[in-house]
Amino acid sequence: MIKPAKNLIKALTLSAVLFPLSAQSDVINLIGTLEAANQNGSDPSLVTDPLGVVPTTANGIITMQLNDETNTLDIQLGVIGITLDELLDFGPNTSPIHLHNAGGGNPGNFGPIAIDPTFTADASNYIGNNDGFAFSRDGVSILLENQGNVSLGMHPGNGQIVDALLSGNMFVAVHTNKPIFKNAPDGRPAGFPFVEIRGNFSPAVVPVPAALPLLGSGLIAMFAAARRRKRV
Repeated sequence: MIKPAKNLIKALTLSAVLFPLSAQSDVINLIGTLEAANQNGSDPSLVTDPLGVVPTTANGIITMQLNDETNTLDIQLGVIGITLDELLDFGPNTSPIHLHNAGGGNPGNFGPIAIDPTFTADASNYIGNNDGFAFSRDGVSILLENQGNVSLGMHPGNGQIVDALLSGNMFVAVHTNKPIFKNAPDGRPAGFPFVEIRGNFSPAVVPVPAALPLLGSGLIAMFAAARRRKRV
């Protein structure tokens, strides 16, 4: 489990430096937490998976800044309990982290890839240690034509993608190679789709810097290291 931040004032100051709020009205903050994945549902706490919830204690946080004028996302993902060598390249672009549309049901079964933030990413976008990893990337296009092998049908289309991101029905999924998945009864690969943790995201109800201290000092420190590395 992530330990709560011991010094909330210090954490607030640090997070404000990491994720300054833009004065531009076209920038919208999104935030979500990740936990043990249910292979069918987009919210493990609400959907019962007949295969069982993935046995993991890994968890994380994602914050994103959506610019609906430039159609881009600045993305910061921090995970505790999964290391970089445990990430699994998966899906149409053989990449480990995806933003998905949820399918039918309440709150929605596992749906198609809508945005692949790790497509064309490089080592500078990742930082990791024995406890976990952080992924940080700015200016990720949300448009269909910039998603590699993600096709229409897996992407809602450029006219709908902003509404999808704001709907609360989209989630981030982290694919891993850990031997913690069970065989599916319908002949799919073992543990398909190999998602260890996932979580819905939605517009932040409080400013992102104010929310981050509640999510633990470990991830904040990892974000800070990732930001410092990007500036070098």
